[in-house]
Amino acid sequence: MGMAASQARFLGLTARKSNVEYQGQQINQQRTTLANESSNLYTQMMELTVPTPPSTSDYMKTSYVLENSGGYDQSDYQITNLTKTYDKSGEYLINLTTKKETTAVSSETYDFSAIINSKDPNSGADVKTIRMTDRTDESKTISLNYIENDLNAYDDKGALSITNNQIYQINPDKELDGYEQCKNDNPDIAYFYQDKSGKNHFLTEEQLTRMLSGDADESYTFSNTYTYSKDVSTQVKGYVETSDTGRYSTIQIEDNENYPNDLRGKTFSLSTVQEMDQSSYDDAYNDYEYQKALYEKSISDINAQTEQIQKKDQQLELRLDQLDTEQNAISTEMEAVTKVIDDNVEKTFKIFA
Repeated sequence: MGMAASQARFLGLTARKSNVEYQGQQINQQRTTLANESSNLYTQMMELTVPTPPSTSDYMKTSYVLENSGGYDQSDYQITNLTKTYDKSGEYLINLTTKKETTAVSSETYDFSAIINSKDPNSGADVKTIRMTDRTDESKTISLNYIENDLNAYDDKGALSITNNQIYQINPDKELDGYEQCKNDNPDIAYFYQDKSGKNHFLTEEQLTRMLSGDADESYTFSNTYTYSKDVSTQVKGYVETSDTGRYSTIQIEDNENYPNDLRGKTFSLSTVQEMDQSSYDDAYNDYEYQKALYEKSISDINAQTEQIQKKDQQLELRLDQLDTEQNAISTEMEAVTKVIDDNVEKTFKIFA
């Protein structure tokens, strides 16, 4: 290789090396940008607030009850509201509620008018609809839907989710008005349905089988005990005294003939009970589930973006390794060309020496 050719080759290699170095600088700049983006994503993740489920202790409310009110075995009267009347000094308008249970023996006689087979529009399960006419009042017709694979009337939180006149299987671990009393009367109780008034009607396995296999125009008598509960509200006027702590301590009900006998003209001590505000707790829990879903989506989005950044960084790192290899090769070749140039220069000077 001549002197001119060697010089040209050396200049070309120098340009290539400079270009490779420039590309490497550009890649390092891109990797720095990616590192900043990754750092920003990490900062965003650290700034996210982790949702915490509500505590039941935060949703307890204090209510006043009348001690030894009598008249009902289930519970004492509970004060739901106190309002000053301003008609008389110290007089209050008092709203009271108590849960009243009614137990009855349901002796019901029906004629089977038809048994219709169909499909449930939601699940596609087989549905048997039993239409029955009350023999004591032919104007009353009851249609009971039996869905074989859909006998659970409870949701995931244990709350009743009942469709009127659909037959459900009883879950003994769940609370159901009247079940315990009915079970005591008939231990074979296995199913129930609820009418529009909220009353539970109970069935044994034998009764349900008879209903499902019954012929039209067949009369059949149900005789099971059921219990249902309802809240009874009462409004009275009276006088309230407070204790040293500021809480209400006693209440004196006015002697009014329109008031219940177990209340009128009597003085009661007041005690407090702690009850869970289930409605507020459920609202808070639903909000927690929503915030949890948002948090999980944010984490998922950040992880997805971080993964993309890592893939880009890996590609850039691979390209940087290629450039490094190319630069080492160029440097080796430049050393060889430099040696050739040096040898040519040395020979040339020897000739003219």
